[in-house]
This record gives sequence, C-alpha cells and structure tokens, in this order.
Amino acid sequence: MSDSTEENPLFAIEYDSSDESTPDTTEKVPRDFQSEENFQAVKREWKARSESGEIHKTLPPLPLNPRSKPQTAQFLYAIEELYFYRRFEEARKLSERILEQDDLMEDFRAVVEKYERRCGERLKARKEKGEEEK
Repeated sequence: MSDSTEENPLFAIEYDSSDESTPDTTEKVPRDFQSEENFQAVKREWKARSESGEIHKTLPPLPLNPRSKPQTAQFLYAIEELYFYRRFEEARKLSERILEQDDLMEDFRAVVEKYERRCGERLKARKEKGEEEK
C-alpha cells in the first residue's frame, strides 16, 4: 500500500461550494432589535389584556389538534380560569368535551382529567355544604 492520497479514493473527494467561497456580507441584526417606527406602531395599538373568566368563549371549535401546544395550552388556560373563578360546572363540562377526543397527548389528558375530577369534588362538596345549611 502506498501513502499517496492520489491512490486512496477516500481522500480523492473534491468539494467545491460557491457558498463557502463567497463571504456573508449581510448585516446581522440582533434578535431583540426593534426599529423606533415599529416600536411606536406597537405602542399605539397595544392594550393591556384583562381576562375575566371568558377565555372559554374564544376557544376554537373542537376537536383540537392534539399536537398543537398553543391550542392545547389555550384549552387548559380556559379550564384553569373557570376553576379559579369557581365556575366548577362549566370547567367540568369543558373538560368532558375535551376528553371525548381519543388522540390527546398523555400529559395533557392527565391534567384535564385532574381538573375534571377536582371540579367534580368541589361541586359535590358545595352540594353537601348546601344540604347541611338547610
């Protein structure tokens, strides 16, 4: 065997890329850069968002895309908001509607089932408390 690279086909590979020969002359813009005019446009249009227990009214129609994290998060926020405002019956019904779908991701399904169970427990406790007061 010879040590010559000309005889060894492994080292006889030629690679010519025009991308490498031409330096990148585009100016790099920082990720957090925003022009003044763009900032002013956003500032004019921006309004503070105030949620008051109505996220569930803005949800897209079911069935949801189980692989879309923003969409599943939106449904979860709606359930959590209803739970926070002690609207347990509405939160439980929304949870039941979501759980009718078979192809949900396991972790999302587990959280929705947990909220459904908690809402059921809260409704039961509320009902028992109401019966005791009579």
